Amino acid sequence: MTDKQNTGKAGEQIAADYLRNNGFNILHINWRQGQKELDIVAKKNNRLHVVEVRSLKSNFFMEPYQSINKAKQRHLIAATNAYIQRYKLTMEAQIDVISIVFSGDGHTLEYLPNAIYPGV
Repeated sequence: MTDKQNTGKAGEQIAADYLRNNGFNILHINWRQGQKELDIVAKKNNRLHVVEVRSLKSNFFMEPYQSINKAKQRHLIAATNAYIQRYKLTMEAQIDVISIVFSGDGHTLEYLPNAIYPGV
């Protein structure tokens, strides 16, 4: 695995732990259907949370969440819709972002609920 892939995997694990510790039920990690992929799909209070995880080793140039461009937003919305259709879900859904910056032996985590809207 590349260094970038290792950083991403570590970030996803930290994000999943954070969600579990905050009352979320993790349904899928790295869910895929064709070209569509979702980092984490979780449920809390009868609401579906699709969580995009962004991890960097430094936020010197930008915060990790700032790397989510319009094309990625459209991809996340399409993948969320595919997930809902695949499992025939009727609950409300939202797309959240967890931004993680690694530094030294630690990290900082920022949870951005409802960060991406379908109107993009």
